[in-house]
Amino acid sequence: MMHNISYRIWAACATGISIEPNRANVMAFPTEPKTTQNRVLLVHGIGDSAASMRILQQRLARDGRESVAIDLQDGDGRMSLEALSLHLDDYVQDHFPPNERFDLVGFSMGGLVCRYYVQILGGNSRIDRLVTISTPNNGTLLAFLNGRVACREMRPGSPFLQKLNRDCSALRDVNVISFWTPWDLVILPAKSSRMPVGRNMEIPAFAHPLMILQKRPLDEIAKALSQPIRGGIQIAADTAATTAVPAVR
Repeated sequence: MMHNISYRIWAACATGISIEPNRANVMAFPTEPKTTQNRVLLVHGIGDSAASMRILQQRLARDGRESVAIDLQDGDGRMSLEALSLHLDDYVQDHFPPNERFDLVGFSMGGLVCRYYVQILGGNSRIDRLVTISTPNNGTLLAFLNGRVACREMRPGSPFLQKLNRDCSALRDVNVISFWTPWDLVILPAKSSRMPVGRNMEIPAFAHPLMILQKRPLDEIAKALSQPIRGGIQIAADTAATTAVPAVR
């Protein structure tokens, strides 16, 4: 499974071709017993689908958290990140009651889609927590291998990234945490995953896709989604986790 996800990420960036078969519109993972905690909305990375978030959903279900993972339309780089964010906004309006607050988690490119939704489209009024996982928050050099619009927007210094990072005031009342690994070979340089606000946590996972497959990052993500909400924008703080990462079995 790790190999399949890793291959799709590299294939999407390098060739722009998605090889994910039988994409469903949405993958829900309800749990028992019913929880009063926020539902979690999961957004996958480039060239992937909701199925890639299945193990994370299973881990959240162990804590009694209900989660939903959506499929982005044409999430292989052909559509702009703004267009994908509008798709996310439409999904929220269609599937979440107006008064329901939720938590938002984005992996890789999905983290940028989440950020645009929260910072630009007004999603900050709906969510309590934003978690980005191995997201090119400051771009990735790998994006220069592909000319599709979303890949161009993920290049370091792109107008899209400048817009997101120039003003993070919309995140004032949101718990923000960004997970990154120094051994990420998709986000280059790896530290580009760090955000200027919130908490940045280094996880010793040995490849990009392992951030949503292995026990240590999965446990830390679940922990981040259980933290109390803090008011006021938080200047970025770095945290390192040095424990070795065993594989999920």
